[in-house]
Amino acid sequence: MQPLNPPRRRTPLTHAGPLLGLVAAVLVLAGCPSPEPETPEPAAPLAGTELRLTIVDDPAMATSAERLRGEWSAQTGGRFSVSEATAEEVLAAASLPGDAAVVPSALLGPLAQRDQIAPIPPRTPSPDPFTAQPPARPAVFEALRRGETVWGTTVKGIPFGSPVLVCYYRADLLEQLDRRPPRTWEEYRALARLLADANPNAEPWHGTVEPLGPGWAGLVLLARAAPYAKHRANYSVWFDIRTMEPLIAGPPFVRALEELVEAAAFGPRESLQLGPDEVRRAFWSGRAGMALSWPTAAAADLPPDAAFRAGFAELPGSGEVYNVSRNRWDARAEDECPRVPLLAVAGRLGVVSREAAHAGAAQELLAWLSGPEWSTAVSAGSPATTLFRRDHLAVPRAWVEPPARADAAAQYAAATAAALERRQWVAALRIPGREAYLAALDQAVHAAVRGETTPQEALNGAAESWRATTDELGVGTQRTAYRRSLGLAD
Repeated sequence: MQPLNPPRRRTPLTHAGPLLGLVAAVLVLAGCPSPEPETPEPAAPLAGTELRLTIVDDPAMATSAERLRGEWSAQTGGRFSVSEATAEEVLAAASLPGDAAVVPSALLGPLAQRDQIAPIPPRTPSPDPFTAQPPARPAVFEALRRGETVWGTTVKGIPFGSPVLVCYYRADLLEQLDRRPPRTWEEYRALARLLADANPNAEPWHGTVEPLGPGWAGLVLLARAAPYAKHRANYSVWFDIRTMEPLIAGPPFVRALEELVEAAAFGPRESLQLGPDEVRRAFWSGRAGMALSWPTAAAADLPPDAAFRAGFAELPGSGEVYNVSRNRWDARAEDECPRVPLLAVAGRLGVVSREAAHAGAAQELLAWLSGPEWSTAVSAGSPATTLFRRDHLAVPRAWVEPPARADAAAQYAAATAAALERRQWVAALRIPGREAYLAALDQAVHAAVRGETTPQEALNGAAESWRATTDELGVGTQRTAYRRSLGLAD
């Protein structure tokens, strides 16, 4: 694929006519330099190319992309239009609307399964194996490049940012208590209890606040369970990859739900109605010692600053992990990080329609919008994204809400970069039926938190719902999709 701005070349004139030679001779005799032969301006690389870009479930990103239409035209000679759609509309359509689209990260799987999106070929040639120069470090964080953009063994998407949950904490209170941010979920639970008793004259006051409302409780459970369930010797995490038997009623998930229920006792009664936005609001209003969410410059209804010092840390991990193939708990190796980030919690990916008339130009547009020059302008205003390139680390304030101070913003950027460079990660159900699977987990979390059933019984019920969903969609079809979501060939 040709670069957007190819270097200009001067083409020497090799066949000058007699008249041109006579003019040149006269100019030389007159003491004037010979005129340079005129070189026509090169044609714009995408002159006349019309592209249709669809932004799915992200009005803020649609507005940002719309503002760059003139800049794209000036640089490439091409044009693009922006339209909006919902995920439901996209899934109901026979083909992906437009030439290119920016979609929720978890939507890549269903679209790829239906063969509606084209592969994304590399934009630059592979490094020369005979050169002594090491290849350049990729600009996009490793987990996003390998964990969200790939379907099977094929790259199908271009990252536009995908937040992972992080731990907000009151740095001032932890300093007073001589504590540090929690490294394991056991430390998190103990710290939530301690902070619940360290009431800084705030009413109401909570040790921690987590987003356990509809659409989020199941994701929080998966994020908590990830370090318990992701064993480096096993591909199977949510399902058995051979049989599609759900694993969510097993020991790592039961432990995670038991700890979630204990921590919820130190949170607000309305936690089962809260999403990430409400959690941020509770924290910055000074009503909690910790919180689980992610920062965003798109956060609304927050104070312009905070009367306390805040910090950000990666989600806690675990020193032991369940080995599902051997039905036992194993200690993590010394060289193994106890933290395992959960991808595809939210996030956005650029995809190219299989039916795009100008697939190469559509890929260029997505790469341009998500590249070093414009990615902050396009993605930072979306509540569903976060920093995703290494150059974003230089501008962390662009990705956090106003109350977060400069040092906290830098801390958040470092924590996110560390999480997205982990060697191990898991993605939150990038397969058809995601909504049904997560809804069943929501119900299990709510039942356990309300004390209506034990965590084991709640997850047994969720596993039954998962089996029914898998049977409805087809065990073979779902097994293929699950394997591809893990980066495996059929």
